[in-house]
Amino acid sequence: MRFTLPLVAAAAATLAAPAYANRIHTGGETGAYHRDFCPTLAKEMATIGQAYQCTTSAGTIDNIQKVRSSPREFGFGQLDVFAMQSASTTSVLQIVRQDDARECVFAVTKNPEITTFGELSAYATSTRFVLPPQTSGSAGTFQFLRTLDRNGLGRVSNNAIRYAAGTDDAIREALRSPDGVAFFVQYPDPDNERFKLVRDLGGHFVPVIDRVILERTVGGRDVYTTQDTRITNGRRAGVSGRVTTACTPIVLFTGADNRVDNAERRQHADTVQAVKSFSRDAVLPRQTPLRQAMEKTREVTQEGRERLLAYSYRARDQALPFFRRMIERAAPRSTGFGFGGSSRNRPDDRD
Repeated sequence: MRFTLPLVAAAAATLAAPAYANRIHTGGETGAYHRDFCPTLAKEMATIGQAYQCTTSAGTIDNIQKVRSSPREFGFGQLDVFAMQSASTTSVLQIVRQDDARECVFAVTKNPEITTFGELSAYATSTRFVLPPQTSGSAGTFQFLRTLDRNGLGRVSNNAIRYAAGTDDAIREALRSPDGVAFFVQYPDPDNERFKLVRDLGGHFVPVIDRVILERTVGGRDVYTTQDTRITNGRRAGVSGRVTTACTPIVLFTGADNRVDNAERRQHADTVQAVKSFSRDAVLPRQTPLRQAMEKTREVTQEGRERLLAYSYRARDQALPFFRRMIERAAPRSTGFGFGGSSRNRPDDRD
């Protein structure tokens, strides 16, 4: 009996412990997917008898690759990056949930000539872009925008793009000089220290709003919406507390049913249907600063969106001819790479 009782107790403990056979791929350890969204989802999945473990990753693109390899697993991601990968994923992945929340695209710079996306597009080839790591969702968003804005961001050489170790590093590097622009994607939390960092370094936000961006759809759904976001709680005088920019829904995806082994296919399909049926309130983080920040973000009206689009278009229309004339006038006095002097005036010299 001395040996039997401990063995029985150990067996009972083993049965009671959750067997995490499957994973939900998130992102960085301190990111909102891993810290806020996944634990709530995993807890809700446990109520239907499905044990899933939240696992860190390099971001949306990494999550797509992981779920392609293990189709019973789930992954969080941005809809825009998912759409960019859709040509190679539509037959092997399926979206389970989308638009429970949205992340927003932010561009920051010190350049006083760039205040709209139209101006940013016009000056794109004379701008240094600094992004978070190449495997990040932010970098994926920037590449997706390049495919949409072919005559602007699409003309930027890969040599003009630098990848920093992290988002904060990208902001610091971009704001060291007037010709730098940092792109990043995140939830618009006005208490986030990252927004304060932009202000402290003398940068300003550029609304990422353009018709070529907002017209893109996937599966009949807009990839981007126009959101009015808070970047400060207004405690600093003279600082604009809001920025209107493009935001993309977050998606939860898994492997297509036909990619799962026959023995597990029915269970996987049932799990997918159950997760689809969860209420939005059940899968959103509860009573967290992130949820409070989400409630402060609102979608811009159609009238307001059109007004912003027209303003950005006029800015591009005015900036581009002026910029081209400057290049033509400077070309005879240079080696063909621009004006000489600052890198802001060398549109083709992108070392």
